[in-house]
Amino acid sequence: METPVLISAFTLGLLGSAHCIGMCGGITSALSLSLQGRSPLHVFGLMLCYHSGRILSYGLAGLLLGGIGWYLGDLSPAFNRSLRYVAGGMLIAMGLYLTGWWRGLTMLERLGQRLWKKIQPLSKKLLPVQNPGSALLLGMLWGWLPCGLVYSTLALASSQSGILQGGWVMVAFGLGTLPAVLITGAFSRQLHQLIQAGITRNLAGVMIILFGIWALPGKHQMWVMSLF
Repeated sequence: METPVLISAFTLGLLGSAHCIGMCGGITSALSLSLQGRSPLHVFGLMLCYHSGRILSYGLAGLLLGGIGWYLGDLSPAFNRSLRYVAGGMLIAMGLYLTGWWRGLTMLERLGQRLWKKIQPLSKKLLPVQNPGSALLLGMLWGWLPCGLVYSTLALASSQSGILQGGWVMVAFGLGTLPAVLITGAFSRQLHQLIQAGITRNLAGVMIILFGIWALPGKHQMWVMSLF
């Protein structure tokens, strides 16, 4: 597993925090409100279990896509190269989506809604959350929420050279999203406002676009890395 790829996946999670808070911040805030009356330590523990479940689902999706990409890429090296182009293109599209310059990824999110409509009703049976186990299961279900940022990183996971590599890419990405959504859900309205600010989203979007260019096959990768 190449360390730069894991670092890139983790950084994508951090940079995409503005999008994550928009998608999941309301969910985590509502979950926090439903746990009112419990000790802060208990609430934090349940929130941590919830997000651990979400990251676990990301990892499972990464294993699946990584396995498919590895199998097809082993049959045809040209296919593996094509996956790199898809991954780079998806990341560039995500950067444009985050800045608001182009929202083509909403079409992909709408396709994901078909699966989500079948999963979402199951989550109602786990509310209100009573214990760490139900929080973990709830997070695993919400991990399949349609999200362009997740789909873009899954494209990167599918272009890796093995099943485990794909899984680790998604785990690293999930860990990158954890600080913002966990802190915002539990404590900080000011952090939410900072991350959602236009300048923050534009800066993050441009950096994700650069990551997309870096992911494309070619000799330009050193040029992109020199910018960082």
